[in-house]
Amino acid sequence: MIKLIVGKKGSGKTKKLVHMANESVKRAKGHVVFIDTDHSKMFQVDYRARFMHLSEYQLADEMEFFGFLCGVIASNYDIEHVYVDGLMKLSRDGLESLEPFFNRLNQIEMKYNISFVFGISWDQQDVPDYFKSFQIEYLT
Repeated sequence: MIKLIVGKKGSGKTKKLVHMANESVKRAKGHVVFIDTDHSKMFQVDYRARFMHLSEYQLADEMEFFGFLCGVIASNYDIEHVYVDGLMKLSRDGLESLEPFFNRLNQIEMKYNISFVFGISWDQQDVPDYFKSFQIEYLT
């Protein structure tokens, strides 16, 4: 499953992601990973989840992030859930340019049965058509 939590800045996306990750830790038989662009939520995410902040890895764009995700998955065969906050900070051209990233991620999701949840800062009502194949929750 790929799920998108979409909303404007300040709408509660990060809070929702942290809550979802913490709930997943309680139920998961495998591992939960929470990826953020900084350290600010490290102590809000359950200590049993693997917290990773992208500022340490010097990633230039979403395709480098895809390679990073593949490495995380390859190093740990029993990851069940991945929560990502701040993906838009890695995208050079905005939401419209992320289609190749999500197409490739969809293949990984299907092959390894990992649920991915992304917090997406987007202040417009319409999202690109390719998003419509994913679960979307809008926060206002």
